[in-house]
Order: sequence, then structure tokens, then C-alpha cells
Amino acid sequence: MYTGTYMSGKPINKIMEEIFNLLKKEKELSIRQLSLSIGSQWITIEKALDSMKKLGIVKERRGDENNRKTRLWSLK
Repeated sequence: MYTGTYMSGKPINKIMEEIFNLLKKEKELSIRQLSLSIGSQWITIEKALDSMKKLGIVKERRGDENNRKTRLWSLK
């Protein structure tokens, strides 16, 4: 039976560092692109980006390439 008390994975601070380095290199990426590059679930990436946004490290904008509402992230 799964207890739910132990979860393996990267610490959030390491994920934030990887996001920062990727955005520095690539300039602007979506949550999906970040998720695939880092190898974490999109919900974890979204939580890290929201925290980084509150700290004033990243900014977001809506993409307008297609009909879907894409959230694109970049460094401030």
C-alpha cells in the first residue's frame, strides 16, 4: 500500500535553478517545454514558476501563435 509520505524527485529549489538556466539560454518557453526539458511534471513546473513570479524573477505573457492560450515565461 502506498503511504504517500515519501515522494522521490528533485527538490523545488533545484527545479527553480534549472528553470532559471533554461530561460537564460532560451529566452522564452512554455510550461510544457520547460517540463519536457527538465523532466518534471507540468504541475511542479507551474508551482515553481508561480513562486518565481512572486519573487520577481520571471514574467509571463499569453502566446498568440495559435488558438490555444499558451502561457510563455521569460526572465525579467
